[in-house]
Amino acid sequence: MRIPPKCLMPIAVLLMTACAPVTTPTMRAQDIPPTGPRAGTAASEPTLPASATSAPEPTAIPVPTSLNMDGPYVLFEGEEGIWIANPDGSFLTRLYDSGVGAADLHRAISPRGDKLAFISSSEQGPVLVQIDLPSGRTKVLARLQSVFPSDIDNNPLTAQAFAYYAITKYDNVAWQPGAARYVAFVGAIDGPTSDLYVYDRQTEEITQLTDGGSQALYPTWSPDGAYVLHFGGRWTPPFGGAIVGYNQADGAWAVRLADGKVITQPAGVKWPWNLVGWLDAAHYLASEDDEACGTRNLLTVAAGEGEAATTFAGCFASYAALSPAKDAVLISSKDCEACPLGEGTFLLMTGESASQQVLAQQSWGIDWFSESAAFHAYPNGLVSSEGKMLSIPPVADASFHPALSTQGFEAWEVIENQQGRVVVRSPGGEYETILEAAVAAMIWDPLEGTTLLIASQDGVLYAASAPDFEPRPVGDLGSRVNQAIWVP
Repeated sequence: MRIPPKCLMPIAVLLMTACAPVTTPTMRAQDIPPTGPRAGTAASEPTLPASATSAPEPTAIPVPTSLNMDGPYVLFEGEEGIWIANPDGSFLTRLYDSGVGAADLHRAISPRGDKLAFISSSEQGPVLVQIDLPSGRTKVLARLQSVFPSDIDNNPLTAQAFAYYAITKYDNVAWQPGAARYVAFVGAIDGPTSDLYVYDRQTEEITQLTDGGSQALYPTWSPDGAYVLHFGGRWTPPFGGAIVGYNQADGAWAVRLADGKVITQPAGVKWPWNLVGWLDAAHYLASEDDEACGTRNLLTVAAGEGEAATTFAGCFASYAALSPAKDAVLISSKDCEACPLGEGTFLLMTGESASQQVLAQQSWGIDWFSESAAFHAYPNGLVSSEGKMLSIPPVADASFHPALSTQGFEAWEVIENQQGRVVVRSPGGEYETILEAAVAAMIWDPLEGTTLLIASQDGVLYAASAPDFEPRPVGDLGSRVNQAIWVP
């Protein structure tokens, strides 16, 4: 999940009062007629504001004349828009003229892969937007706050400004699993702070679930769609020169959708990054915030009761991720008195007490890469959910944007002397440089796993296919993109 790093936040951990359930009148969403996006153009959205390095000659490959309406697709996102393309990068089509901000595209996509929901800015304040995929039909589901962005710029320390930051600076939209009837989001529709709401896609009604002094942040659903877990925080003085993020973590709460009951979660689960992932319909895995060592323990928490059992005891190095199969956790540990594992990167199988050391080195970031089906233990490499090293960086401490295909092809960007280049390795082979370019994102095609899509920082989209991997320009993304994912 894309959450601002903890080191950017001022440390303040006073536990405040939980949110209380409220009853709220329902509202209707605004429906904006579709305009039908054209290849390389933005879909019309009337109510919202809206040089490449030389490459070898293009390989002679037939180019499709339209999007494959049955998918899968590759989705790109950056400040200048959201783009969709066929698996080979062909027919690159712009769907929207701005990006998704702090949101993770994986969370923004509906379970069926047919819709995208995110918070966008407008001249009258932030709005919740839904885009149909792949058509680009756009719909405003809710207006989240009545505010002019210029008022925030002129008065950055007001209650209205703090709610605006909470709504727009965090990953605040989540689809209900399964049929995705509800979309959970945060907004300040009926109050001075950001609160938790759900949008009912069947009735087009909006219901407020919480109300309180804490700013609601980062909603996430239990796998059965029965609970919405969310976090709360606030901005408190003294403030420095820049207002980076909230500096007081108030805690976490789960709301039971059936009756609106708000359940306070364990006291140590305070920040969004404490959530490692959901284990089953009723339980999630979380770390505890700790003043002495930063992050301590791994807890198995029953969301409906707010009760926890300790799965792993002791301090570690803050970074942890859960595999989608929910059977393995990769964590980074440092050398400290309260760190039972010592320095290194370790795999813990859920339900087991023993740990497996995967790397002798500490990892400075751990995430699950869905498209590579692996943990990225930065800067050490890609690790499988069984603890096997799948890809080792070609140049230590100078390799970025790893991508592993379903066929076992590996790709990295190597930056040396401030110059970026793309290297590719076939199974059993050696790394070879295929393109001299600064990279923004790389992803292998989801069908054959033999074509690498490279989004350069200047906006050019290249495709390089096995066996020669000669890159060919296939589209223009306008400028640097932030994310590239598969859409089923």
